[in-house]
Amino acid sequence: MSQAWVAVPFEVQKPRDGWRLDAYLADRLHRYSRRAVQRLIAAGQVSVAGRSVKAATRLASGQTVIVRYPKHEQPPPAAERLAVLFEDDWLMAVHKPGQMLSHPTDRIVDNAVTTVLRRQRPQLRLHLAHRLDRETSGVLLLAKDAATARLLTDSFTARRPRKTYLAVVAGEVSWRLKRVDQPLERDGGAIKVKQAVGRGLPAVTEFERLARAGSASLLAARPRTGRLHQIRAHLAWLGHPIIGDKLYAGGGECYLKAVRRTLSADDLEALGAARQMLHARELSLPHPVTDEPLTISAPLPPDFKACLARMGLPEPAHA
Repeated sequence: MSQAWVAVPFEVQKPRDGWRLDAYLADRLHRYSRRAVQRLIAAGQVSVAGRSVKAATRLASGQTVIVRYPKHEQPPPAAERLAVLFEDDWLMAVHKPGQMLSHPTDRIVDNAVTTVLRRQRPQLRLHLAHRLDRETSGVLLLAKDAATARLLTDSFTARRPRKTYLAVVAGEVSWRLKRVDQPLERDGGAIKVKQAVGRGLPAVTEFERLARAGSASLLAARPRTGRLHQIRAHLAWLGHPIIGDKLYAGGGECYLKAVRRTLSADDLEALGAARQMLHARELSLPHPVTDEPLTISAPLPPDFKACLARMGLPEPAHA
């Protein structure tokens, strides 16, 4: 039987304009080192504009890099259809469930927002404006054409959008407001995606305590920069990791167990939730085409509400 393949597209955005192909993919593919990416390229599994390429190929914004992976058995998607929170001629915003990727990876294709939307709205060619971590729920914005996608990229690069997240964290938070200005970079340990606080690129998050109940607190988080795992890493650094965060609530052992599919019921009980209790509640930005103010909100999902009730915390009227 011949090998089945899955083609996964990656659209190059303006901040990575001019990057080498191998550096770009090593940055985008979290489980691949630069050397592993070079092996993919040498094996002919990577193409740009339908042509085979070399590791040193320089990329331009707007190009699409296609990576072909061997097809693996797929877990079922967390949802067959996604709730549309906003839509006009240029934009679509959806409510991403927790436990769903924003974009496919080498092993998970079906359980991704872009894959589900391709089935749900096959007439559209949607472009992600930003990403949410797999276990984070809430507002996810996409563009309906390449020109609007470029305008959105410029807007996010200029930090014009304002995001508000809700987080259920461990412990009773003593402060009402807190601004964390601590740089982030990859930790460099066994878990490639883990971020270290105190060195690297600038990262700023503003936190507001909305409620507390002894063993847990409900916070609003407003990131002013857009680093990987920024809210999660900053909260862990403050001593209040997000309930259910397998990577930052502890030394990462639960994350490795989840990757190996050996996470136990006792592990989940210790974590306090099956996924990290982080929800992208609201996104506000000037519309990229009309420049009119636009605010999009996502309701609390059932598992987030259940966690609040379990911890004795009220549901917020607004954040």
